[in-house]
Amino acid sequence: MRKALLYTGAVGLLLLLALVVTAEYFSHRERRFTGQVVDALPRNVAGWTRRDIPVADSKAGSMNVQGILNFSQAAQALYIRGETSILVYAAYWEPGKASVVDAGSHNPDSCWVNNGCVRTERKYAVSASVGGRALLPYEFGQYLVPSGGRQNVAFWHLVNGQPNRYEEQAAGWRDGLVGRLERLPLLWKDIRTYGLNQKSEQMFIRLSSNLPIEQLLADPANREFLQALQGLGVYADGPWK
Repeated sequence: MRKALLYTGAVGLLLLLALVVTAEYFSHRERRFTGQVVDALPRNVAGWTRRDIPVADSKAGSMNVQGILNFSQAAQALYIRGETSILVYAAYWEPGKASVVDAGSHNPDSCWVNNGCVRTERKYAVSASVGGRALLPYEFGQYLVPSGGRQNVAFWHLVNGQPNRYEEQAAGWRDGLVGRLERLPLLWKDIRTYGLNQKSEQMFIRLSSNLPIEQLLADPANREFLQALQGLGVYADGPWK
């Protein structure tokens, strides 16, 4: 029995290595996003104060850097208006930088939960609009954080400007070799969806707030701020199309 498991694991690893090599060979270099992530975060929006937070130095950052993220750029900023707070985090991988499965494991279900948060609610591919302007479908989660309190999270993992689907990911992935073995079924899904090129251009955007996401999107007072996120590619008619 043990030998059979070792054999199966060895075959799986060889197949994974072959896929990684093939994906690297077929990767292309087309870019849609050509700016700086830090400049794409909302700036000088009336009524809101912005405070830039270094990714690696913050508590949120320590939850983001689990595993091999290998991003090209990343930035985050905290925005406050009255009793409303929104932390915006964005990471960008240029073409050829990271596989879809590696970048896709960088999400609250994995990074946050594996660092002590408890997921209490989850919705997949949520449709929404801001002032009649359609957003790309987003992933929603609600998490209890170790320090106390509840965070409502909307996030997008964009591959060539289109949202990666997470319905087949019931829970987050563990780090290291065990996590890679767990993600093998997801790799097959990604190959069916994106073909052999698994290192396309990617952007991960996360909004975390003390208020419900639906309430944030529906409040006209937040419209100017939310429209200012368009440079990150979260709108269906955005600049990445």
